[in-house]
Amino acid sequence: MPRQAAAAQGFAANGSTRSQIVPPADLNELEKAEFVNVVLGSPPSHFLPADIATIAAYARAVVAERRAAAELDAAPVISSPNGDRPSPWLPVWLGALRACTTLARRLNINPAGRVATKPAEPEPPRSYYERQRLLEPRSDDEPN
Repeated sequence: MPRQAAAAQGFAANGSTRSQIVPPADLNELEKAEFVNVVLGSPPSHFLPADIATIAAYARAVVAERRAAAELDAAPVISSPNGDRPSPWLPVWLGALRACTTLARRLNINPAGRVATKPAEPEPPRSYYERQRLLEPRSDDEPN
């Protein structure tokens, strides 16, 4: 049996890397569920093992955003003797939302990442004469 290259180990025949993408142990249950949703919601070869930390950060940001949104929904305004003021959860929610959008863009799981881009039009091949014209020195390039 021939020796298998290290780069080829752990990949399925269809190019899937999904078997290598598992949630880190430091995620809680909600974060693990979000991690799995992201991995299973993308094509099998979309993520590499190097993306695990970024996916975990995205899962944490999504869970934090949901919690902050729930707290903000429960009490959007806090009454105090000095008057009403916005909930302290507002900056937490904004930060988590910003983290979600940034990480989604990096992971290419945002709507723009699902749109197929139009491939660039291939350039027509250069003829032999064009190639030779570029290789040969021109008469005006020669010093006088």
